[in-house]
Amino acid sequence: MIDIYELINSKAISEYCRKIEHKFNTEELAVLIYRNKIMNIDEKISAYEELIKDYPDMEVIERINCKHYDSVKVMIKEEIKRIKELKEKLEEEEQDVIYTYNYWCNCVDNIITTGKDEYRDVYKTFKKVQKEIDNELKEDKEQEIISFLIRKREFSKDSKYNIVAEYKLNKDRKLEMVNIYDFNNEWLDIHGICLNIPTPFKRGDLLIATSQTPFAGGHILNYKKFPFVLDNLITWNDKFQDRLSRGNFDTSDMQGPGYIINDNNELLYDNVFDYDNWEYFDGNLKGIDRLLKAVSSLLKDEIDITLFISAYEKIIQEHHSSFYWFTDEGLKLCGFSEKEILEIRENEI
Repeated sequence: MIDIYELINSKAISEYCRKIEHKFNTEELAVLIYRNKIMNIDEKISAYEELIKDYPDMEVIERINCKHYDSVKVMIKEEIKRIKELKEKLEEEEQDVIYTYNYWCNCVDNIITTGKDEYRDVYKTFKKVQKEIDNELKEDKEQEIISFLIRKREFSKDSKYNIVAEYKLNKDRKLEMVNIYDFNNEWLDIHGICLNIPTPFKRGDLLIATSQTPFAGGHILNYKKFPFVLDNLITWNDKFQDRLSRGNFDTSDMQGPGYIINDNNELLYDNVFDYDNWEYFDGNLKGIDRLLKAVSSLLKDEIDITLFISAYEKIIQEHHSSFYWFTDEGLKLCGFSEKEILEIRENEI
């Protein structure tokens, strides 16, 4: 029996939906299975088959990036067929094909990719790729590798397929396929469906999201985590469900604007996608990321604008000063004390 709430990627949203006993229809459950980042392919197929067998059928309305189906079970069966055929094609030995792979490692709070040269590190068969991956895992003494991506293409300019499979490592450090796509095909109907999931989030909440690399059909499993402050969420709009029921919106609309710190240490207002992946941020903000705490407190009316501006100026000064260009002697001539210079140098490290 499917635990419908465990299908939701966000633990915070999952717990909230369980608490309020929110009900999902068959179409919504199918999309949750598709979007799930924990289940492997076999588990997804089993869950899809349970929907077909035990859950009521329904119509799938036409949407921006999803065609009409008289039966949602037809769409689910097509997804099962797609997965099985691509998996078989990926592993099939053929002439004039190449395989490449890449992997991702944990690095502090981020997840980074370790590049393989797509034009040099190529392999002839799926088994040879598996052997190379086994060697990578044997050499990974610190167990930093968390996932792999394997790609199969025809060795020609007009390749008919470009199959990409995503794998996670289970508790035994063995590969488990979690997604598979063909880059050369159009976006999947099941991928294009936007969901209206109840969330516990409020304006000013400090959350953590993931940035992902989109491609035709889905998203790369591997990502970089980043904190942000939520300002708005599309599901809060009173007319959202009504417009959703008339075929408006697609998966790209599962987002909301908020405040982030970019790689240049700038505070920006931007859209944050895939709200079903968001969690409450419970870590410690360091450096310029402390600005997000100030923004959160301001949006929640816990501090006034005067205090916010003072905090903003102080933190920005710490991270956008150009003191590292100058010598200690120069700073002394400008009136800085030994203690202040020491603090400046420590902040530069």
